Amino acid sequence: MTYSVWLVPAYSDAKYYNQIIASLSKQYAAPKFAAHMTIYSKISSISEAKKAVSAIKSKKIRVKTLGIGESDYLWKTLFVKIKKDRQLVKIHQSLHDCLKNDYDFAPHLSLIYKKINAQTKREIRSGLKIKKSILFDSVVIIRSSRTVKNWKVVYCKKL
Repeated sequence: MTYSVWLVPAYSDAKYYNQIIASLSKQYAAPKFAAHMTIYSKISSISEAKKAVSAIKSKKIRVKTLGIGESDYLWKTLFVKIKKDRQLVKIHQSLHDCLKNDYDFAPHLSLIYKKINAQTKREIRSGLKIKKSILFDSVVIIRSSRTVKNWKVVYCKKL
């Protein structure tokens, strides 16, 4: 069993991106998931994860978006690119100081998890509108799995 730490958008931004994710999920028979930015992953101990999250000293965080990216990697099929700013680095570093395992932090908010061809990705991208920034107001720990429907929030901390 492994765990991941997510930043979760505040209500208005969560609602906006969850609607996009749900629509793409339905249209392309892809798994549905909650809008989030993974800030740390591959954590083996829930108690260590809780200890690390408790050590985060941050208020709500507003991040700048940099457009829509795509890749052939399932977990980054289409995603909102997020500027890696000082606050995000500080939160990630706080987690790293407690957890010590390597996690390559590349800030993004995924929109769909599905193997799709380049043409379809371009078509989807051309129809999407993203906000210029996203406000994150919570940190959650999820029990992660390669099967999205098995993801489960096990701990939440408001910023």
